[in-house]
Amino acid sequence: MSIRRVTRKNKDGTTVAHLQLAHNEWDPKAKYAKAKVIYSFGREDEVDRAVLERLAKSISRFLSPNS
Repeated sequence: MSIRRVTRKNKDGTTVAHLQLAHNEWDPKAKYAKAKVIYSFGREDEVDRAVLERLAKSISRFLSPNS
């Protein structure tokens, strides 16, 4: 599982990036991994970085509760 950055171009030529939490799943028929988007955080320029930092800290506390 990872946070990925997906970019696309608008009609006016500007580039917009979106942040997504994704998990790669193996497709045995296609014989390659396909990304499954778990959650979309929205446009990169509109995402509150502090929220992502709190999420990472919360996950870290969950994984190691003794520290």
